[in-house]
Amino acid sequence: MFINAPTISQTAALQCWEDDTIAELETHVTKYATSRTVILDALRQIPELTCSFLTGEDKPTETDGVVDESKANIAPADGGFYVYIDLGTLNVSEGYGSVAMCRALLEDEGVAFTPGVDFEDPTGVLGDRRVRISYAGGIDTATEAMERFTAFWPKWLAKVRANQ
Repeated sequence: MFINAPTISQTAALQCWEDDTIAELETHVTKYATSRTVILDALRQIPELTCSFLTGEDKPTETDGVVDESKANIAPADGGFYVYIDLGTLNVSEGYGSVAMCRALLEDEGVAFTPGVDFEDPTGVLGDRRVRISYAGGIDTATEAMERFTAFWPKWLAKVRANQ
């Protein structure tokens, strides 16, 4: 029976505090921040997705205590590698929710977003309205993915509108 971490694990853990290791980590943090900005800036250019950015500065549109869900809410993660988007009620329809959108985006543009059904409560209905975008792939990947998504979005909306 062992009660201590193996010596090799302890040695590897100590390497985390070396200056060159910390410098390497900081370069990754900078890349993630830039990729996150690329994604958020692209999303701000899509009118149907700009209802509110849940960053603490902007608040969802609310009238008499009721949140306007006709447009999206975008929640950039702090400390994670994801941006979460609630597509809103007008940007999805029966059979044209987040799973269908993510599938079409992957097939048509070669871009993979994660549908909300993979991370939302399976007993609720929000999963088919929400998507997650990862920015762990790098700045160039984020830039190209968002260019492709921006081109894809009007085609997606046309399909949704035709089905409403």
